[in-house]
Amino acid sequence: MSTTPGLFALTRRRFATPRSAALVIVALTLLAAFVISAAPRALVGVVRDEVAHQIAGVPATSRDLTGSTIGIPAFGAAADAGIADGWDAGAAEVFGALGQALADNRDGFDTALRPLTAPAQFAEYAERFAVVPDDLPADAPISYIQPLAEPAAAEHLEVVEGEWPTVGAVETELPGGSEVARAVVPIVLSVEAAETMQWAVGERRGVAADASRPAKGVVEELPEYELVATVQAVDTAADRWLHLPTALTATVFDDGNQRPQATSVAWIAADVWPAATAGIMTRTWTTAWYPVDGTAAQSEEPADVLAGLRAATASSVALDSTGQLRMRFESDLVAELSTALARSASASAILAVAAVGPLAVSVALVVLASALIIRRRRADLALMSARGAPLPRLRRLLAVEGLLLGVPAAVVGAVAGVAVTSHDAGPVPTVVAIAMGLAPAAALAFTLRARTLERSARADLDAPVRGRAVRLVEIIVIVLAVLAVGQLVIGGVGAGEAIDPLVIVAPLLATVALALIFVRLHPLPIAAVARAARRGRGVVSLVGAARNLRDPAAGTTAVLAMIVAVAIAVFSSLVLATVDRGAVAAAQREVGGDIQVAGPYFSDEVIDAMRGVDGVVQAAGVLRGDYIDVTGPDDRVSAQAFVTDLDAFTAVQAGMIGAVPPGSVTAGADPVQVGLSAAALEEIGRGDTTVVGTPVEVGAAFDRVLGFTQPDEVVLVDRADYETLTGAGFYPRAVVVDLAEGADAAAVAAELGEAVGTTHSIRILDDSLAEIQASPAVAALRFVLFAALALAVALSVVAVLLVAGVSKDARSRVIALLRTLGLDRRRSRGIVAWEFAPLGITALVGGVVLGAVLPLLVVASIDLRPFTGGGRQPALAVDPVLTGVLIAVVVVALALAVVAGVVSARTISMATVLRTEED
Repeated sequence: MSTTPGLFALTRRRFATPRSAALVIVALTLLAAFVISAAPRALVGVVRDEVAHQIAGVPATSRDLTGSTIGIPAFGAAADAGIADGWDAGAAEVFGALGQALADNRDGFDTALRPLTAPAQFAEYAERFAVVPDDLPADAPISYIQPLAEPAAAEHLEVVEGEWPTVGAVETELPGGSEVARAVVPIVLSVEAAETMQWAVGERRGVAADASRPAKGVVEELPEYELVATVQAVDTAADRWLHLPTALTATVFDDGNQRPQATSVAWIAADVWPAATAGIMTRTWTTAWYPVDGTAAQSEEPADVLAGLRAATASSVALDSTGQLRMRFESDLVAELSTALARSASASAILAVAAVGPLAVSVALVVLASALIIRRRRADLALMSARGAPLPRLRRLLAVEGLLLGVPAAVVGAVAGVAVTSHDAGPVPTVVAIAMGLAPAAALAFTLRARTLERSARADLDAPVRGRAVRLVEIIVIVLAVLAVGQLVIGGVGAGEAIDPLVIVAPLLATVALALIFVRLHPLPIAAVARAARRGRGVVSLVGAARNLRDPAAGTTAVLAMIVAVAIAVFSSLVLATVDRGAVAAAQREVGGDIQVAGPYFSDEVIDAMRGVDGVVQAAGVLRGDYIDVTGPDDRVSAQAFVTDLDAFTAVQAGMIGAVPPGSVTAGADPVQVGLSAAALEEIGRGDTTVVGTPVEVGAAFDRVLGFTQPDEVVLVDRADYETLTGAGFYPRAVVVDLAEGADAAAVAAELGEAVGTTHSIRILDDSLAEIQASPAVAALRFVLFAALALAVALSVVAVLLVAGVSKDARSRVIALLRTLGLDRRRSRGIVAWEFAPLGITALVGGVVLGAVLPLLVVASIDLRPFTGGGRQPALAVDPVLTGVLIAVVVVALALAVVAGVVSARTISMATVLRTEED
């Protein structure tokens, strides 16, 4: 006969309750598994998107691996004949050796880089020189040509008139009446260049003896250049034309004082190039580039591509057998990929800090929900124990139920995380996510203790006892937190694109340590109130404080969960505000006003016209002047002068982060007042200061003049004072504009352009800010921090509701018993409020303190500059709206819990309580 009759029947009937706690466990496990599975894969996608975003803004000349050197490589054939496939006739014997050197260099590229690069393209060209015909028309410009040869020119050009030069040596003629043999070099011009130069096919021109005076004739000893063909590009939009000197058109320079100058490339056949360059040209360049496929780069591992690019640009390539002529390649992709990886590393670190908190809270709430299940089933568990079920067996049953609740939820969460993210982050995140399904089993099994099965056990009559092991663990955590934070702040973090584990470990340990400290401090004020209540007459404070101390439903788990949840919400709001403020500061540093207009020169009349545009409040011209001597008590520096109308300039930038405050530098003062950059002031020292020998007074120190690139040493001077100090005039080439509130920046910019009239460029503050925030990494950071904030607030509400559920039976019993003694509803609400108010106060105070400490660690250890585009780490900022909303939500949640507690207590009949509980 079984010693445990009815055990499994009781299990099937009773282990379905309470459903609310089981649903919480399922939901939290699914959420945790989803985050663990999806977050790493999503971060991989963010990195790839960031790479795509960065590469998209890089022009071909900056994206391709490009090199240039002065000199002519040794001529000769390639060892591999296949290198010359598709080249022009005769080019293989001239440029083959150069093509071989560049091909060998590409073969040495990193395996991650080689598939992204096409075979090298290259060309050789000479310094420009003037050529003139025998009779130069009066309306024709002086022609300047840059002889250029490349191995496959005919592939990219089609002949419009004439014939491409045939293979052969440079023709040599002996002009009539001359004893000097003269070479004739056949050249090819683009159709547009030939028209601009008024050079007809078949016409010859010699090298001008005096370019400024064409009538002086040509140098007889130098060759003539005969135009044998005009051509046009097969693809005018091809990137290759950006790598070559002016080729498809002629660049015309006309200052109005002399005959215009027209400059263009003149193609020379590859086989003619050696003879054409022999002793003729003063300087010759070799340029080469490996086209980089930006689209393909987005599909590769960015860190590997970056490493390959760094290796390819780290050393020079020998272009001749002696090794004397060398070329080093460069690409802006190195900087762009570094920025992308820096953003991704910073984002990963911040998001890891933000994600660990909610995950820890989720685990804590699973434990709290398990405690609720155990409390609700204590009678059934005690009955099964009394009928012979040993404690290990009950724990195994609870563990099985935990597996049934947790494992399917974890699998669903992990699968969902994989389904919504398309990038691969390896198997580890998915395995860890599924392993989260074991957490409910462990929580249910270990929450059950032998003391719970004792019918006489009354937690509210016995003070909690904490073991030495618990205290030892807490001390170890605090010591480790102090060491990690100290190492993080004092020692710094490791360099590189990868996340330094210390960046995550230190904030995590600090979070746990501070939360534990607040948990230990939590009972102290309650105990003080309890002692004071014993001397008074009020029952609410006495009963409420005593119950909170003896039966703390808001025990360690609940307090930890609430503190960490509030801390993560505060952390997210502060980091969001910091990143947003940093982006605004970066945009202001770039533009210097709501709008900046740059051009060749702005007169006072033009600036006044700009001030008259509808929507413009103020405008100020800015001149980047000469470098002038600034002398102080310690040293002398050469500082660049920034000259402006100071009153208008400071009014435009009023309220901008880092701007010179209005009124800090007075124009026309005696002695003259100037502003100095902090770097210049630190170098010369504080005290008696002179500018170009004139004593001045330093009215303001600033980091930089907003809106302009500049050296470290800068002096800011009013336009009138600048003329007094240097005698130079005021010729601004930029104007910063302040707009009225609500003005349409784009419409105002269009009107400003009409007021300027001449060639100019315009930058708008809002557009610059939008460009910074358009980065996928920035967008992902903002989204995840907002999500973490919302999730933390939601978990806070769940924690309060679980606390209300855990303490429901004991609370109902106390309220029902006190009602038999005459307790009214108002005081019963006060007793219920005592159960939640200390928890809420501790969570708010501890969470706000902890939430403020975490961003300090982030700012100290994680580089936020890639998110803000600025040169300095952004300062910590506070968003009062987000913080206020957070506090309001927690207070509302506590109030709802009080109401729910009172309502639930009223639903329990006094007869039921007296019949089922012992006094």
